[in-house]
Amino acid sequence: MKNPFYFRELPLNAPFCDRQTELAELLSHAENRANVVLYSPRRYGKTSIVKRVQNQLGNKSLATVYVDFFGVDSIEDMMVRLASRVYKYSHSNESLFKKMMRFLSSWRPVVRPDPEYGASLTVEPATKLRGVELLEETLTGLGKFISDHKKGCHIVFDEFQEIVELKESAKIEGILRSHIQTHSNASYFFVGSRRTILNAIFNDKKRPFFRSAIGFNLEPLPYDEATDFIIEQFKKGGKACPEGIARKITETVKGYPYYIQRVPYSIYEISEKKITDNDYFEGFKKVLDEERQLFEAMIRVLAIQQIKLTAALAIEPTPNVFAAEYIHRYNLGSIGGIQGTLKKLLSLDYIEKTDKEYHLVDPVFAIWLRNLKGY
Repeated sequence: MKNPFYFRELPLNAPFCDRQTELAELLSHAENRANVVLYSPRRYGKTSIVKRVQNQLGNKSLATVYVDFFGVDSIEDMMVRLASRVYKYSHSNESLFKKMMRFLSSWRPVVRPDPEYGASLTVEPATKLRGVELLEETLTGLGKFISDHKKGCHIVFDEFQEIVELKESAKIEGILRSHIQTHSNASYFFVGSRRTILNAIFNDKKRPFFRSAIGFNLEPLPYDEATDFIIEQFKKGGKACPEGIARKITETVKGYPYYIQRVPYSIYEISEKKITDNDYFEGFKKVLDEERQLFEAMIRVLAIQQIKLTAALAIEPTPNVFAAEYIHRYNLGSIGGIQGTLKKLLSLDYIEKTDKEYHLVDPVFAIWLRNLKGY
């Protein structure tokens, strides 16, 4: 039988563990034309949930546009992504498509052959404008589209924090905010995983987006619901998973949504009709091995002292990284150096601080690091 678990972006018709409350609340915000900043660690299911929101909004005739800013390298790149997505939304409606060509007059739609899909729609500039002028012009056209679409619009900017990497980021934030605040017929969702940066964008009173969106944090999955989900999915795949093993998975990955699918996926692949403790251990080892390349890439971007602190927190989460004994035990260097390291690791969303302690955000990354260090 087909493996009932997924470890890539969930299709719209795939089983979704819990999140019904969050889905309903986000849908309500969108219908009320409220703006939302949706944040959580990487691979928490943000993209899946916003696409489900947009699917339901589309069924109610709202215009839905999804733009991914991951890796964006310039204002021109940002606007290509935005304009092409708006054109793709309108492509199936000839009347709307013609309107769009008037609204987004700075962009010309282009259809190119695609070996996988037959054809793909992209855009080319129809103006000599560049930089902030192009940003202004494109957002003005987007505003005309939003005003014209009486049923309402919903626009998602995924990995929104990537804009801070651009040299014109301060101007970009100001221009975006000045236009978006006039788009009364639209709801914007600003989605991202680097929570420290997103919080700064929306909670720093000196920045344009200050308090302009509802903060919405996706929490880990509740352990009981996640355990039941794992058992039920194994059952759909023709296998029996004892509650104790399902609970062990949930607790080990601390309700982390990606791993609630990822670990059972590997266990399902190697198991027979009934899941055993050995299946659990062998499946988890398989996950660690297959995630190794990503974890190694995460380590490569860090300086030596950053690696030391990351490993220390994987081994021993602590409420006080500045304690003399802790610094000595893990050879963390000076307090000044630790302060800079903390700032960097928080901005990368490798670590987080709760009421109790500093710890790694990704629990399986922490397990991999402990194994690497021989713990």
